[in-house]
Order: sequence, then C-alpha cells, then structure tokens
Amino acid sequence: MPLISVIIPTCNGRARFVDQALASVAAQTFQDFELIIVDDASTDGTLEYIQDLMPKIMAARPDTPIVYAQRETNGGGPVARNDGANRANGELLAFLDQDDLWEPTFLEESLRLLQEMRNTACVHTDGRIINVKNDVVRYSRNLILPPTQDLCHLLTKGRQLILDGCLFRKTHFDAVNGFDEKLRIWTDRDFAIRFSRHYGIIHLPKPLYRSRMYGRSACGSTVPELAFASRTYFLEKHAPSCRHDPRLRKALQYEWSMLYSDMGKYHLSQNQRKTARSWFRQSLRSFPFSRRTWLRYLRSYLPSFSPTRR
Repeated sequence: MPLISVIIPTCNGRARFVDQALASVAAQTFQDFELIIVDDASTDGTLEYIQDLMPKIMAARPDTPIVYAQRETNGGGPVARNDGANRANGELLAFLDQDDLWEPTFLEESLRLLQEMRNTACVHTDGRIINVKNDVVRYSRNLILPPTQDLCHLLTKGRQLILDGCLFRKTHFDAVNGFDEKLRIWTDRDFAIRFSRHYGIIHLPKPLYRSRMYGRSACGSTVPELAFASRTYFLEKHAPSCRHDPRLRKALQYEWSMLYSDMGKYHLSQNQRKTARSWFRQSLRSFPFSRRTWLRYLRSYLPSFSPTRR
C-alpha cells in the first residue's frame, strides 16, 4: 500500500499543461506514492493524450501505481477531487491541479514535517505564482491564521489554504467530508474554514509548488449565475458562525455587499441598467463606504458608447 495518494483532476488537459503537472509528479524525490488521475468528462482526447505521455514521463519509475478514472459528466473541481480521494489507498493525500507544478522535493519535505508533528493533520507550504511561460510572477505565502482569527480572515481575504501546497492525513480529510460539491468557486476557502476548526495545520515557509495564472485555467468558464449562486451558498452556510462575534458579522456583511456589487456589475455589462442599479443600491445598504460600488453605480447613469458603424 502506498504511503501517499497523489490526485490530479483534469479536464481538457491537452492545452492546459497536464503534461507538465504529471512530469513534476514523476520527478518527486519521494518514491512511495500512487497517482490517481480523475478525468472530469474531457472532450479533447485527454485520455489518449495522457496514455501516450505516461510511458515517457514515468519511464524512471515503472512500479508506481497509476489509476485513470473517467467521469461521464463534468462535476467540477470539488467533485473530481472527492472522486480521487474516494479511490485513494494511501494514508496521506496530495492534490495537484492540472496546470500547476510541484518542486521535486514537495512530497519529501512535506512528509518529513508531517511525520515530526504527529498531532498535525496537514502541512502546507509556500509557492510561486507563474505565467504560461513558467516565469515567476510573485511569491505566494500560504498561511492559515490561528483558529480565533481564521474565519474572519478567510471571509475577507480569500483563500489561504492553497491545495497544491498541502499534504493531508486522509482520515482527517475524510472526517470533514472532503470538499463541498455544491460549490463551483471558493471551494478552498470553505474547506480551509471547516478543516482548521478541528485540526492542526502547520506551515512550511518554503516555495514548493508553482501555481499558474492564465485565462483558461478551468474546464470552461464558471458562468456568472453559477458563480453568484456559489458565493450566496457559501455566505449562507457560514453565516451562523458569525452571529455572536461583531467582527465576523461585519466581515460577512462586507462579503454580501461585494456579492451584490458584482451582481450589479454583471447586469450592467448586459445593459440591464435598472436591475444593475437595484443590486448596487442593495450593496450600498450593506456597506455604504465602498468606493468601488459607488463608481459602478454612477457609471450605470452614463451613456454607453459603441464604435461608429460605416
């Protein structure tokens, strides 16, 4: 039985760097792992592409167990990752997105620290943000704050548990029921909040992953309606935890305001001005000091211009 299960969800990975992700897994200095690839209903021949790649990529480690699972319908990242975790035989789980990379010692160094800290459920490392050419854009510090602060921080500052930089104990991952499959976005924020409530997480301040920024990093785009629905569900889900803390209530109120403002911006882009203004006003009632929302609201009264047609 392998010690670590490495899970790569992929969707239409031919043009999304899945070959580089797989190569970075094969280059790991730590050897005792299985590789689980979950194809989330690709339509570009990803299966055949990976089958052609694997003999060359894994030539130096032919004994590594490899599972290739094909989903019939696209469920999104949380569903694909949970599918991989359910198939895992390892004691530990590591997730790598198809367009991202690990440094060669990611598994080795994360495992060493996790074994030293036996009361810890997860090790998370720092990383680097890269572009399509693998050029480093900036350093990424992957930090979870203490339990007394993390919920407010996660509500107001976005994700802080970047999955590419994490090594989890599987029993603890399973105990919080993995990723919430109702979410199409903010999956990592939701998981970080739930996981850090119960289990210790230790930070390894070393850049051991590379996360790629580019315009096609998902399998298709999350349509605005689904994104707004996910954000609404996320805020409703975590609202009960904020009731008794004024600081958390304020953070939650701000997030509601930004959601309404973004919904207004979307409707304005569709030239639905009355609807957009309604959302902007609702946003300002929740948080009246947002310069961004005021500018969007004022813009809704300006005439729209289009190029002159000849």
